[in-house]
Amino acid sequence: MLSTCVNMKIQAIDTKAYIGEQEFGSGILSISEQNLFWKNGNGKNICLNYPSIALHAISKDLNAFPHECLYIITDRPIEITDGNVELKDEENDSEDSDEITPLRFVPEDKSLLNPIFKAINECQALYPDQEMSGESDESEEEDQDIEENQFFDSSSDINEIKLSDQGLETLRRLNINYQSEKNADLIENEKQYEDAEN
Repeated sequence: MLSTCVNMKIQAIDTKAYIGEQEFGSGILSISEQNLFWKNGNGKNICLNYPSIALHAISKDLNAFPHECLYIITDRPIEITDGNVELKDEENDSEDSDEITPLRFVPEDKSLLNPIFKAINECQALYPDQEMSGESDESEEEDQDIEENQFFDSSSDINEIKLSDQGLETLRRLNINYQSEKNADLIENEKQYEDAEN
């Protein structure tokens, strides 16, 4: 049975959710004007308010992840409590906590990725950043220039991607982390090759 969220934009049944690289289950992803909500039949759920979504994108880089998916980074670290994904409270979040755990949603019907992405864009626009509310109309015009369908992968030039300052900083950190892991794997492979030769 589909969710009965108010002001529903789109729903995607048979959508797998991933916490980092770990599959969380398969359920219904609902995009309403109130929030992004995912739920399955085993009582697990993920509920995100739009101001807490620091970055969202469609990922088609199958080298980074084996499925095309909706890729989401939240503004605070996530934790799993009794089968529910929640965001850590800011006051309880230690200063040295810099963990970034992406959420990924993989609908069975991949043609829904574009409409889902667009629906999130429209819903986020209903919740403008409070810090930006006093700025000039010029910044609003710049926001309107952001492309509706952006596709990011490991080869994307982060300096050419149009995002909020927060989203761009998050993407920079992700790119740095990706490159560090990639370099570490390369060094390890070189060591294994040298050992084999010896």
